[in-house]
Amino acid sequence: MSRAWFNQGLRVLKKFRVQWSMAIGLGVAVALITGLLSPVQSAPTREVTVIGQTTTGSTTTGQTYYVKSEPGNVIWGELFKPDSPPILRVKSGDRITMETVSHEGILPDQGETVAFLTAGGIAEQDILPDQLTIKADVEKTGPGPHVITGPIYMEGAEPGDVLEVKTLNIEYRVPYGVISNRHGRGALPGEFPENDAPIYTKVIPIDKTRQIGMFHPSNGLSSLEIPLKPFMGLVGVVPANPEDAKNSVPPGLYGGNLDIKHLGIGSSLYLPVQVPGALFYSGDPHCAQANGEVALTAIECSLTPTFELTLHKGMNLATPMGETADAWYAIGLDQDLDEAMKKAVREYLRIANEEYGLTKADALLFGSAAIDFEVSQVVDIVKGIHGVIPKTLFQPLKPQ
Repeated sequence: MSRAWFNQGLRVLKKFRVQWSMAIGLGVAVALITGLLSPVQSAPTREVTVIGQTTTGSTTTGQTYYVKSEPGNVIWGELFKPDSPPILRVKSGDRITMETVSHEGILPDQGETVAFLTAGGIAEQDILPDQLTIKADVEKTGPGPHVITGPIYMEGAEPGDVLEVKTLNIEYRVPYGVISNRHGRGALPGEFPENDAPIYTKVIPIDKTRQIGMFHPSNGLSSLEIPLKPFMGLVGVVPANPEDAKNSVPPGLYGGNLDIKHLGIGSSLYLPVQVPGALFYSGDPHCAQANGEVALTAIECSLTPTFELTLHKGMNLATPMGETADAWYAIGLDQDLDEAMKKAVREYLRIANEEYGLTKADALLFGSAAIDFEVSQVVDIVKGIHGVIPKTLFQPLKPQ
């Protein structure tokens, strides 16, 4: 054999070895990825599907995941804790389409779920199967009513960072919702429900095409239409203190049950990270809510939101903050509504100062004439006030 033939054979052999190594490497990578995902994908109670990559213009932001509201992906009545195992790990820029389930219709005081909903005019085939499954198979481990999906671990998140939760889209899962007043709660405890009844509750049929809910008065008056504006009432990260996680009802610095109606599609909620990985979750889906939420609930209805999660390093934020295209939302939380108001005003002053350079003394005067402070809710133990800060008012100080 000539040296030329020998060298040619050697080159072919090397090429074959490189291709074979690449094939083995690809196979190992696939096996590793499959192995990493298999606890989530194959376990019957934890289903997370990788949809693919998302792009904004020409910029890849990451993966999109689909999280089902199956028993292993939800808890009932409490928040997740610092040691709760995540069902999914994501990176900054990833998106999550997350099934959520309303608690209304499956609570014990509403009786048998199918009978309750069909009596309210809902066809049995339209009842969300996940509600029935959760009622049957998920233990209610806390005093709160909420079914919560999560938690999701954000790679690199540490206390002192901020997790931005942007709501990209919300889909309706069912053609119904429920409004309830129960057990002496709400804005008028002891007065309603009337006659010391344990609960007064109403099923609200939903017309998704017209985007309205139908409210049928109990005394035969004509039905009223409620415009729908879906949003997630409960969006948060895990609190550092496990004691704060024992009840899903009160919101806190970690977010949670904020019930701010403005934080729907297109909004961002900024949450101070409390524990490594942040451990994001959501629940308490609403089809429509008025400020105050005075009866106790909004139109509670099962929804599927899509979130984009972005990690902000070095962003100085001590309390949750909301943002839409048109406004900032200064959030104040306290069991005392007066104190919640003070906190919301202080947060407005901070935003006006840090975002636009206005002195806090000037911002206070300006806010007295131009900034509305609204009651988010008064029914979640910890009450909420939010200041609505229109960006257009400050445009001369910071042109867009």
